[in-house]
Amino acid sequence: MPIDDSSKSVQEQHLGRQRPEPERREYFRVEDRLILRYCTVAPDSVGLQPAENHFDNSDVFGLMRELRDIDHENNNLLRTLAEHQRELGQYLKGLNRKIDLIAGALAAGDEVRHAQTPRAASISEIGIAFVADAPLALGTTLALELMLLPQHTGLALYGEVVANRDEEPARTVISFLALRDSDRQVLARHVLQVQIAARRQQQTP
Repeated sequence: MPIDDSSKSVQEQHLGRQRPEPERREYFRVEDRLILRYCTVAPDSVGLQPAENHFDNSDVFGLMRELRDIDHENNNLLRTLAEHQRELGQYLKGLNRKIDLIAGALAAGDEVRHAQTPRAASISEIGIAFVADAPLALGTTLALELMLLPQHTGLALYGEVVANRDEEPARTVISFLALRDSDRQVLARHVLQVQIAARRQQQTP
């Protein structure tokens, strides 16, 4: 669902400010289920070290992040190859698909071994809202580790608590901080995929 900029978003209300006019736009948030870990960190950590440094990441999570970064780096090259050599482009896409399937199976097995259970959340490309394990004060800085399903895309991000909702479910609202463009693109693409899947499900008799 779109976040209406005409009446300030929840994030903006609790931050006590409004985005400058050139940056204002609609962001879509979706109800989703994902694997999530988080911890409180010092605010200055955001500029000093990557968010993943705050977690004892499994080898599989690191592998998924590395594969995602490789895909991002090679997207333009693969597109150019496909335009000039269609058969080669299709072959390389097929190899990518095989790698994705193998990595997904490894990630699923890793989740079972570590008893990681998907949890409900509302997510967009600028933030996330979920029921926190314990109350988090406004302004708290968090390191977050997300595993987006079903692709098992791993993201390690920083965020700030900008709201605590009273209505059920009593979710804590997090605004992402210092988000890399590649991570924003991953989030935007995931939100779109969730929307498409929801529409197909609604159309299924």
